Amino acid sequence: MLVLGIAGSPRRQGNSELLLDAALAGAAEQGATTTKIIVTSLQINPCRGCDYCRRGHCVQRDDMDSLATLFAGAGALIIASPIFFYGVTAQLKALIDRCQVFWNRRYRLGKPVEWAGGTGRGALIAVGATRGDKLFLGSILTVKYALKALNLDYSRELLVRGVDEPGAIRQHPEQLEAALQLGRDLVAT
Repeated sequence: MLVLGIAGSPRRQGNSELLLDAALAGAAEQGATTTKIIVTSLQINPCRGCDYCRRGHCVQRDDMDSLATLFAGAGALIIASPIFFYGVTAQLKALIDRCQVFWNRRYRLGKPVEWAGGTGRGALIAVGATRGDKLFLGSILTVKYALKALNLDYSRELLVRGVDEPGAIRQHPEQLEAALQLGRDLVAT
């Protein structure tokens, strides 16, 4: 099984990416092949709202084309993001907004993404500096609906509060272990 990890942070090797790396390591322990996608290294234009995707294709040609190919060969997807103003990062949100084409393929054209091995599984890893009760609500809803458009079941999440400084997650071995377990579980179930 191929497990894709999407690192949504504009900061490389930040807390959410370190947790994603641990989750991908957990998936690899279970025999999965893993690929990490760094959103900031891609050219993904924002959605234009032109509605061209009703035809099943986006009018824009950029790195979303290569992601569509990767999605078709994978069995699971992990999305990782720090929390910016109670949501995912702008870079990740641009990718998610461009998933409207997959929504159209699934719901209007009856041609959903076919994940390898049948129903695909998705997970969210999110890290926020504050401890607010609703800190993750916006991100959870955004990712759940993006995964649904991609024909994936939202099956796991790891939500970490109170971690801010770059690399500070290394001081939380229980969270790194939880990320490892998330990756193992995503492959095993």
